[in-house]
Amino acid sequence: MWLLISLCYIFSSTYVQGDCVEGCKQPTLFYNDLNCKPIFDSPGDCCPSHYNCPDTKEINDKKCRFHGKIYNIGDSLDDNEIYGNCKADCLCTEGYDGRAEFVCATLDCPEWLGYQANPGCYFTYEFDKCCSVGETCPPFNVTCKVSDKTFYEGEKFFPYDAKCTKCICRKGFKGKYEEPFCQKEACVVEINHQKDVKSFCAPSYLRLEDCCPYKWICPAVASDKVISAFKDAIKSSGPKCRFGQEELNIGDTFNRTSDNGGKVSCECRIPPYLTCIQNYEYE
Repeated sequence: MWLLISLCYIFSSTYVQGDCVEGCKQPTLFYNDLNCKPIFDSPGDCCPSHYNCPDTKEINDKKCRFHGKIYNIGDSLDDNEIYGNCKADCLCTEGYDGRAEFVCATLDCPEWLGYQANPGCYFTYEFDKCCSVGETCPPFNVTCKVSDKTFYEGEKFFPYDAKCTKCICRKGFKGKYEEPFCQKEACVVEINHQKDVKSFCAPSYLRLEDCCPYKWICPAVASDKVISAFKDAIKSSGPKCRFGQEELNIGDTFNRTSDNGGKVSCECRIPPYLTCIQNYEYE
């Protein structure tokens, strides 16, 4: 059973860019995958008040979408678009329920299976490749200093003070986590959770600090009862979250018992999708 609790009503003005130095601490990375536009209440805000996303109603259940492009059943993705996320041979197919979804091969890299670089050498990487593209041995002519660590040309690293960012050491790196040295990670939710995105299920995380959802929470069966504390109140005219066919105001929450017995807490934080956190403290 869901208990919807209306906490507050928020009205927003429109700004297209925030000037916050620290960056948003909420898990919003998947919105980049969906080509959603962040809208800020004021230029100094760290997090958007909401995102403007492409209308999923324009895409019927017999088509797939990836990075703004529409694919018919039987169409394949260009491996160059997805290989960096360790996927290949992605095909838009008709699922068991008749709805379109991507099916891909997942790559395994030799270094994940225990293969090691030669002594004194290290693996090198490129952004658009999943696995290492080679190895480099001394002498090392290019180094990148990050905090108290040193990385060598082609070596990848994940800066602790730049959330959800991956970098590759290259000549010219001056300590700024920007292209062509760094880029944001990708959740590729349209590949792994095409149906969930279209159905306005909710991304679920183990922690608010996580970059990408580890699963999606979808509306339960029709027999579930929704209890809304705000059904007789004046609803906010501001941005709303969607959960299936339900609309929630910013600050509205509900709790659910997960399949494994834990608790899932969901809240409308940054519309239009809810944010859910898995709590493994069992009662």
